[in-house]
Amino acid sequence: MQPKTPKLLEDSRDATAFIEAVAVAAEGYTPNRKAEFLLSNSVDAEDYARAVEEVRRMGLAPAAIPHYKPAV
Repeated sequence: MQPKTPKLLEDSRDATAFIEAVAVAAEGYTPNRKAEFLLSNSVDAEDYARAVEEVRRMGLAPAAIPHYKPAV
């Protein structure tokens, strides 16, 4: 183990262990990517209409976002 690095204490029924903590960069999503998720994950026409309204509230044009439409 490296000195002065963050450690985690893992305690189980059989043993206790110190494990070095690892930092992983979290993925950030742009507004366009969030809009794509909303639109592409719609399950039916009603859900898609709600997603379109939400994307418009985000200030984006749904037609300009590449996405998959639900099979209606």
